[in-house]
Amino acid sequence: MVRTSVIIPTHRRPHLLPKAVESARDAGTNIEIIVVDDASSDETATVCRRLEGIRHIRLERNQGVAGARNVGLLNCKGEYVCFLDDDDLRLPGSLDLQARILDDHPEAGFVCGAMIMADQNYRPTGETTHPGHPSGDVFWNILGLDFPVMGLSTLIRKTCFLRAGLFNRQLRGIDDWDIFTRLAELYPVLVIDQAVGIYREPTWNSGQGSSARAKQLSRAVSHQSKLLRLPRAAQAAPAQRRAVRRRMINRVADTLLGNAARRIPSGEFRPALANIGVALRLNPLRALRPGGYKKLAETLWLRI
Repeated sequence: MVRTSVIIPTHRRPHLLPKAVESARDAGTNIEIIVVDDASSDETATVCRRLEGIRHIRLERNQGVAGARNVGLLNCKGEYVCFLDDDDLRLPGSLDLQARILDDHPEAGFVCGAMIMADQNYRPTGETTHPGHPSGDVFWNILGLDFPVMGLSTLIRKTCFLRAGLFNRQLRGIDDWDIFTRLAELYPVLVIDQAVGIYREPTWNSGQGSSARAKQLSRAVSHQSKLLRLPRAAQAAPAQRRAVRRRMINRVADTLLGNAARRIPSGEFRPALANIGVALRLNPLRALRPGGYKKLAETLWLRI
């Protein structure tokens, strides 16, 4: 029986795909690698045919990342499932490490590790993203965007995933946050300190879905109101729901202002203004506090 399935959705990035597949091979033993070609119109199919040891599923109509992930999930055989984007990398041995941890904790829905941040050429930036919380009940943390988690950093028990439901194709860019929230509502989550993957950070013009940070976070704020109607959240005290909502809006506003400050030195004024605009719309009082603009003002002063 296959122990771990690695599902790699891809669309028109054949030059990156072999590196992602190779990293998946090195990440574990007794794995299957499923590449879902989301109706690419370039040489992606040819590249897939040349890659040894993979299952290639070609979609004739574009389904988006969430749809391609769902196709891979419904066709995989593994007890555990990992979702790897075609421009990210898994670290050697990381899947076996996480599988052993899930073996030892059958009550858990998934295990989450750290991610090494890298530039577009896969050079580490020096930053590592970690969930920052201990193992256990992290439902409210994920719901409030206070628990960094992505497909790259996780290994999921397939039976738990199917119980929580599939990826929502309507939630472009935040479908993974949505499913991890629904998983955490039902199951404990395991957290490890080790880095398990390399995340290729987007730039505003990189073409990666996550490059539109302001739009994504705006959608997340909107969608949280629906997640607050999940059974566990709906049964909580109104004061707790309001507090989670308020903290998320504050966190998103601060994140967008910080993102704007980082983009200005490199001349990325358009996305910087988009981030500031969304922050003002979501929480004008928070965004207009002197402290909220301190980092942004410092950046502008240094540029002048």
